[in-house]
Amino acid sequence: MPPAKLIIYGNGQMARMFLHFARSEFAVVAFTVDRPVITETTIEGLPVIAFDEIEKHFPPNEHWLITAVGFLEMNRLRARKYQEGLAKGYRFANYIHPSVVRHPTLVLGDNNVILDHVAIHPYSRLGSGTFICSNASIGHGCDIGDNCWINSGVSIGGETRVGDGCFLGINATLSDNIRLGEHCYIGANTLVTRSTEANEVYISAAGERFPLNSEAFLKFITRPTA
Repeated sequence: MPPAKLIIYGNGQMARMFLHFARSEFAVVAFTVDRPVITETTIEGLPVIAFDEIEKHFPPNEHWLITAVGFLEMNRLRARKYQEGLAKGYRFANYIHPSVVRHPTLVLGDNNVILDHVAIHPYSRLGSGTFICSNASIGHGCDIGDNCWINSGVSIGGETRVGDGCFLGINATLSDNIRLGEHCYIGANTLVTRSTEANEVYISAAGERFPLNSEAFLKFITRPTA
């Protein structure tokens, strides 16, 4: 059976990166974005078509859509284009990298992108429109809402609920059995151990520059040998 014909919504860094993953599973035929943000007519040899006329070029009954844009508008742009694509009659695909184990108890929506070496443990639920970057870990029985952005290295403890539209930065960690309100922003390397309300922001302090240079620091921390 030939691979499904896929249109990628997006023309930025995420869409270009995702193309190289998607080509292993789909016959990618075009990119599409809103007309005012078209900056070039092709990307890697594929046409970039205005979203308001995409169905004239690639009919919905023969093609699938997937959104590959970042967390613009706290993920609301991705949510909006999903609804507009459905209204045009398109079906939305999931992309799941072959390295990801799909347990039979996983409940999965559509329009999700799950990149390489993501662990999703049994009895978890993933809504629609969520982008999960490489090497994230989602514990057993988690409930991830729609249109979230989960960056590389994120770790989510078991039985945790993540509300719609949340952003989790690189290496963020959520404790088990908590509830994250919708559209929360959790910064890189941030630990959250209690439930939150909607639209809250949690960030950790960035690393500080040590006063020694790297060579002197290594001498400073080296233990003398007997």
